[in-house]
Amino acid sequence: MLEEKIDLHQRFLDVFTDEELEDIIENAMVITENCIMINTKDYFFELSSDIRDKLDIFCYNSINSSEGKLTKIEFIKLYKSSLLMEMQHINIDD
Repeated sequence: MLEEKIDLHQRFLDVFTDEELEDIIENAMVITENCIMINTKDYFFELSSDIRDKLDIFCYNSINSSEGKLTKIEFIKLYKSSLLMEMQHINIDD
């Protein structure tokens, strides 16, 4: 999927391996140059590169309604442990 030339901020490329990014992009709800959003059964993640000089990983936990910033290791652990939400894709240009 990375071969499709998705323009991502350099911070994503600095923090994640190509394999990790490929998996994240494949399962993301929204992808922009500065932000990636992922929704799983238990968590909502927002990865943002447009604030300060580092990649911020925000998580909303729907199990206990907590929220906060995560490290990469914490994110990967939660992301891999929760089932992804099925998304129906529709094309509104047709």
